[in-house]
Amino acid sequence: MVDDAKKTPSSSGWHILRRVMRELGGYRRHLIGIAALGVITAPLGLLQPLALKITFDSYIKEDDLYPALEALVPDAVLEMDDRLGYLLVAVALVVLVAILTQSLGFAKNLLRTYTKEKLVLAFRMRLFGHVERLSLSYHDEKGPSESTFRVMMDTAVIPAILLDGLIPSLQAFALVSTIAVVILSMSWELAVVALLIAPILLLISWPFGKSLRRQWHEIKELETSVLGRLQEVFSTVRVVKAFGREKSEMEHLLGIAEKGLGARLRVAVTQGKFKFLTAMLTAVGTAGFLFMGASMVRDGALKIGELIMIAALMVQFYSPLQLLIGQIASMQSSLASAERVLHLLDRAPEVLERPDARSLGRATGGVRFDGVTFSYEGGPKVLNEVTVDVPPGTRVGIAGATGAGKTTLMSLLTRLYDPVAGAIYLDDNDLRDVKVTDLREQFGVVLQDPVLFKKSVADNIAYGVPDATREDVVDATRLANAHDFVSAMPDGYDTIVGDRGQRLSGGERQRISLARAFLKNAPILILDEPTSSVDMRTEAAIMEALERLMEGRTTFIIAHRPSTLEICDRVLVLDQGRVVAYAAPNSVDSLDELMLARADDGNGSTAP
Repeated sequence: MVDDAKKTPSSSGWHILRRVMRELGGYRRHLIGIAALGVITAPLGLLQPLALKITFDSYIKEDDLYPALEALVPDAVLEMDDRLGYLLVAVALVVLVAILTQSLGFAKNLLRTYTKEKLVLAFRMRLFGHVERLSLSYHDEKGPSESTFRVMMDTAVIPAILLDGLIPSLQAFALVSTIAVVILSMSWELAVVALLIAPILLLISWPFGKSLRRQWHEIKELETSVLGRLQEVFSTVRVVKAFGREKSEMEHLLGIAEKGLGARLRVAVTQGKFKFLTAMLTAVGTAGFLFMGASMVRDGALKIGELIMIAALMVQFYSPLQLLIGQIASMQSSLASAERVLHLLDRAPEVLERPDARSLGRATGGVRFDGVTFSYEGGPKVLNEVTVDVPPGTRVGIAGATGAGKTTLMSLLTRLYDPVAGAIYLDDNDLRDVKVTDLREQFGVVLQDPVLFKKSVADNIAYGVPDATREDVVDATRLANAHDFVSAMPDGYDTIVGDRGQRLSGGERQRISLARAFLKNAPILILDEPTSSVDMRTEAAIMEALERLMEGRTTFIIAHRPSTLEICDRVLVLDQGRVVAYAAPNSVDSLDELMLARADDGNGSTAP
C-alpha cells in the first residue's frame, strides 16, 4: 500500500476548499456572520482618506463638500466661523470610524474565536471516531503517530482555510473592489495603473501555491515521523535504558528534526521569492501612480486634495491586494493538512456494517467456521478453508506452531477482519449480518499481554461495563482472585495503575484483566495464552479463576503448553492455516509434536 503521507498533492485548492465547506456546513451561519462583519468593517477605512480630503480641500482651500455628505451635515455646523465646522466634520469622521471599527472588530473576533474552537472540535471528533472504526490493518500499518498527528495537529489548522483564508480574502476583495470604484470615479487613468497589477499578481501566485503545498506535505510527514519516534522511545524506555541507547536515539531524532529544518527553510525561500515579486510589482504600480498623478496635478487635471485622497486609497488598495494574493501562499499549509485529513476520512473501513444488519441479544455461544480462508492485504493465505463446529459451552483449545493462524482465527471471530472466503456463524447468524456492536458484546477477551489504561483499578475493571457499580467491580475482582492485592494498594480500587499498567506486576495485570472479563459476563471467552508469562504460584491462582470464568461459557484458549489444553473439551490444531486435528485432547496423537513441529517460515505470519 502506498504511504498516504508520501503522496504528492493531487487535489486542487478549490476542490479541497469545497470539501472543507461541505464538511463544515453546520456552521455556515457562523461563517456568514463573520464574513458579514468583516465586509461591513472594511469600507469604514475609506472614510479616513475622505477626512483628509475634507481637511485640505474644504477647510483649507474652502471648496464645497460632496453633495451627499453635505446633505447629512447640519447647516449650523457648516456655517461656523472660519469654516471650523468643516474641520469638525473631518475630525468627527476619524473618531466615528475608530468607534465603529473597534466595536465591529470586537464582535467579529468574539464570534471568530467561538466558531474556530467549535470547528476544530467538530472536525477532530469526527476524524477520531472515523479512525477508531478503521480496520486493524490500517492501525498495524500506520501505528499511533500517524493518526495522532492528523487528529490533533492537522485538524487544528483546517478552520484557518475559512477563517484566515477565504473570509479575509472575500473581505479584501470587497475592499479592493470598493477602492477601485472610488478611484475610477475620480480618475480613470490612475485606476488603470492600480488595477493593471492585480492580474499579474494572480498569475505569478499560482505556481508558487502548488509548490508550497508539496513542500508543506513533506514537512508534515517529517513532523509525523518525529512524533512517532518520540512515542516509540518513551513507550519502550526500559529497553532503551537497558541497552544504553539513549545517545543513539537522540541522534536519530536529531537527524529527522534536521530534515524538517531543511524543509522549512525551503518553504521560507519559496515564500521569500513570492513576497519579493509581489513587492516589486506593487512598487512598479506605486511608481506609475506617482509619476502620472504628479503630472496630472501639475497640468491642473487633478486637485492636490484629490491626489492625497487617491494616494491614501492606493495604500489601502495595495495592502488588501497583497493580502488577497498572499493568501494563496499562506493557505497552503492549511490546505495540505486538510488534504491529509480528507484523504483519511475517505478511507473506508475494511469491516463494514451492512445497512440491514440485525440486532443480537445474548448468544447461546454456538460457533461454526465454514470454509474460512483469509490473507492479509492480498498476501499468502494465513487460514485455508477452516471448517469447525463448536457447540455452545464447549472449551476449545487452539494449538499450533507460531504463525499457524491461531490469533487470526480469533480476530475473524470477533470480526476485527472479514474472511476473504467462507463464513463464520454465531448461533446460525452470519457475523456479517449482525450489528458490529452487538456482536462484540458477546465476547470477553483475556490477552497474553493484558492491556490496561492509565486509570484507576476500578475504571480498568469496569472498562467494558462503564455503568457497573463499585459492588459489581469488587465481586468481579474477588472471582478473579485479585481482591486481596487490590485492597492492599495505597488507594485500593482508586489506585492509578500507570501507563499500560506498568505499576503492576504481570500476574496482577492478568488478574485485573480476568476481573474485567468476569464483570462483562459475556457468553463467549477468548483466552490468549493467559498464563504464559507468570510464575507457577500465580498461574495456579489464575487457573482457579479461569475455571470459574469458563463455567457455562463457550471458550477458546490459544495455548502452546499441552498442560493448558488438558482443561479443554476439544483441541483444534492448526498447521500453516489448515486444520490438522479437532478432537478431545487425549485422542490427539503426539500433541506436543504437532504443536511444535513447524517453526515459522514466514508463510503464515499473523498480524499483531
